[in-house]
Amino acid sequence: MPEPPSEEKPVPGSRRGPLISTVSPEDEERGPLTLSPALETKEGLSLPELRELWMILSPAERVEAFRLLPRVDSEEFFLELRARDHAELLVALPAEEQRAWMRLLPPDDAADLAQNAPAEQRERLLALLDEPTRKEVNALLAYAEDEAGGLMNPRFARVRPDATVDEAITYLRRQARERLGSIYYVYVLDEQQRLRGVVSFRQLFSAATGRRVADIMHRDVLSVREDQDQEEVGNLFAQHGFAAIPVVDAENRVKGIVTMDDIVEVVQEEATEDAQKMGGLEALDAPYLQISFRKMLQKRAGWLAALFLGEMLTATAMSHFEGEIARAVVLAMFVPLIISSGGNSGSQAAPLVIRALALGEVALLANFSDICGSA
Repeated sequence: MPEPPSEEKPVPGSRRGPLISTVSPEDEERGPLTLSPALETKEGLSLPELRELWMILSPAERVEAFRLLPRVDSEEFFLELRARDHAELLVALPAEEQRAWMRLLPPDDAADLAQNAPAEQRERLLALLDEPTRKEVNALLAYAEDEAGGLMNPRFARVRPDATVDEAITYLRRQARERLGSIYYVYVLDEQQRLRGVVSFRQLFSAATGRRVADIMHRDVLSVREDQDQEEVGNLFAQHGFAAIPVVDAENRVKGIVTMDDIVEVVQEEATEDAQKMGGLEALDAPYLQISFRKMLQKRAGWLAALFLGEMLTATAMSHFEGEIARAVVLAMFVPLIISSGGNSGSQAAPLVIRALALGEVALLANFSDICGSA
């Protein structure tokens, strides 16, 4: 990565001030934010400062702050970003720097980046990868985003069941040097790449060197289908507490693994979607501060209109009791109290029921008869 310039220059697309921040380029009416005194020089932000302020920096300011980080810190920060931020940052970086950053990502993260990048940029970004990785990424892109296949990492530790413990350890060392970033479990596959078992490092290192892997492996292995929904996969992680789960096809051939790191973002997305639905609107599918007014209107207007029409029924019902209200005006005082009580009870019930549905504690149709019976 090129060294930062020795003299201060304006950043194209950024309002003046080395890193004076606004929420977004579209929010020109918002005033500048006062940040750390370090931002008045070319020292830039430290890694903790950038993590804290990332969401309120404009795209141009993000690029400048990122490029001023030391290389080690910038690599750590880049790997922490979500796919949407990966895509926005990479596209905004100078072309000569994009290849190194694209190749830093594992295949599953590179696939997520490609899915979030502008359509006209995807092929160019994929061309930055080496040939083996590009094939892995293209295979991942064939899956839907919300399927286990779209979340998995095709790189995982594997050994053959007929290998000795000593041979397996030697082979794992070579895999770790050549292509594996992290090793969670060691999966035992036959010649057709079908899943036969799993073995831990503790089992490998404690076993006699001459024993076969097939003699020490666990044969009952939890796996997920490649087309299984991401929410179901997240529930399995929550139930069993594994660090990784293998993904298999219809013939039980292993295609990759889904790790706890992969599922954390999925759980956050699902929880955010549930919370937004509790508020009576469609899922935003984007950070709140980055969504446009037009899209926000589309997401909220339908529900607001439906609620407005529903509230008109209240006015219609009240019109039938005009005579009674006229004879006892004091009754009108209780109308807003009753309406607000109904709203409060609905606000309490909605999150309870929606959260119970999300956790699988309530099955909508299965429990309908129970609800009717209790009523």
